[in-house]
Amino acid sequence: MLRRALFLILFVALCARVYAQHDSSTAVAAQPGAGMESHLRISLLTCSPGAEIYETFGHSAIRVLDSNKTGRERDIVYNYGFLDSSPDNTVMHQFLTGRVQVYLATNTIKEFNYQYSTEKRGVEEQVFLLSNNDKMALAAALENNARRENRYYEYSSAYDNCCTRILGIFFKVFGNRFVPGPTLPSGVKLPLRDFTDRCGPETIQHKYWFSVAMNILYGYRANKIATNSESMYIADYFRDGMAGATVDGHALCGPKVMIFEDGVKWPDTPDEPAILFWAIAVITIPALVMMRFRTLGTIMGTAVLFLTGLIGCGIVYFWAIDAEPGWKDNFNVLWALPTNLIIPFCSSRIKSKYSVVALFLIGAGLVIHVLKIQSIPLEEVTPLLLTLIFVHGVMYRKAILTIFLRKKNLKPVK
Repeated sequence: MLRRALFLILFVALCARVYAQHDSSTAVAAQPGAGMESHLRISLLTCSPGAEIYETFGHSAIRVLDSNKTGRERDIVYNYGFLDSSPDNTVMHQFLTGRVQVYLATNTIKEFNYQYSTEKRGVEEQVFLLSNNDKMALAAALENNARRENRYYEYSSAYDNCCTRILGIFFKVFGNRFVPGPTLPSGVKLPLRDFTDRCGPETIQHKYWFSVAMNILYGYRANKIATNSESMYIADYFRDGMAGATVDGHALCGPKVMIFEDGVKWPDTPDEPAILFWAIAVITIPALVMMRFRTLGTIMGTAVLFLTGLIGCGIVYFWAIDAEPGWKDNFNVLWALPTNLIIPFCSSRIKSKYSVVALFLIGAGLVIHVLKIQSIPLEEVTPLLLTLIFVHGVMYRKAILTIFLRKKNLKPVK
């Protein structure tokens, strides 16, 4: 009798343990075709920004817990966006050629948690309230993406990253059954480029140079008003869009659960680009208009032309290699003329005509900004534009005066 009782207790305990490993949410059972339990538990992991440049806008990943499996395969994280580099094909080489290779990696949840806990980055989890059949379809699609022949792709910051890859999987698996939720309040519409600046000041403040470079490289296409799905290329917006998403009219996600609190300490750093550019303006503009400082003015004016010329070369280069769709058709090249690099060595006649054209193009760039065709990051670029206007104005005046004096056989202006 005692032996039978012990066997009964052991049997009940084993059943309870097995049942506890299954996802038996009542919200799941409410969906059509859903059973009361499933051996799969799939969730979205949203990670807060980190200190590195590539961690600026957070990260998204998919966790799949399969109680039918054991060992490493039981609880894994599908991680899009791992860099693929080698000594012969470094990340810098890939960036300069416009072809950054990344891949889908699979990590155990322990490996994933260790990384983000070490970096003190916050991690939130949202469990997907899907039927068992839908979970199996989603898991199969992720597993197929993780195959060696399918895992590699070319990274794009706004068009093909960890968030857009996951979004693409949902559209591929569920089609029109899947409807993302809103990422912005009703009636609010933003250009694609503006979502990066709305990630929170703590994310950008210690990366001002990165922010300025990115905003200068953004072209006309990045000023297009983003659709709801297009806005989900940043982790926080992707999380919000998935939180309000539906499949067959039923809520996709359960409530957000905090796994790790965000513990990253952001330094309170000044806006170094703005400080530098304003310092250049404060030194250069008076030196250009005051005769006693004309040598300093010439040196600083040439330096400004070189600086803006290099910026223009960068704009044209990344536009030409098609590194990012959002970097094409960039009207910032109107004020950052690549030809600024060679104009200091040209004749006075060329300088006089060049200055007029350059001033006209700067004005055209400002009109394009006012009309919201493409934005100029005025907070940092304004001092450069003011300085350029003075440089071209003084260059024109000197060139015209030099031409006049040469006609009179007098000593030209230095």
